[in-house]
Amino acid sequence: MQQYNIPQFIDSEDKIIGPLTIRQFAFLAIGVVIGGFLWYFKPNLGVFVISILPVAIATFAFAFIKINGQNFDIFLVNVVVYILKPTLFLWSRDIDPTQSVIKVSIEKRKASFRRETHDYNQSRVEEVAWTLDSYGEKTVIPDIATE
Repeated sequence: MQQYNIPQFIDSEDKIIGPLTIRQFAFLAIGVVIGGFLWYFKPNLGVFVISILPVAIATFAFAFIKINGQNFDIFLVNVVVYILKPTLFLWSRDIDPTQSVIKVSIEKRKASFRRETHDYNQSRVEEVAWTLDSYGEKTVIPDIATE
């Protein structure tokens, strides 16, 4: 039997641009572009520093932080979905008065103690063999040799 190499690290992303993955590089590039727009439209240096700080924190969070093995963007989407779409599980027991659990279990117990005797004769064995050979079809196919 021919042996094949099995990939080992299929859950890790490829490092494409230096030590960064494509996803990390894209988030950092988006942060730099937003920072460039803020620098271009800044009224003064103080406003620029105050406005670039949340952008830089968000950029580094999206690029490098993992929570419970999930990237920060996926974790943030899961948090938003959990908040906006809460799930409430209620358990209610629907009792059917026509069916008694105790009665069913007693009947099963009685049925398990009974032993059924089967009379196996040659015609019964042939019928079972025919059923198995014909995949359960009961129709009889006429024999060409007898006609």
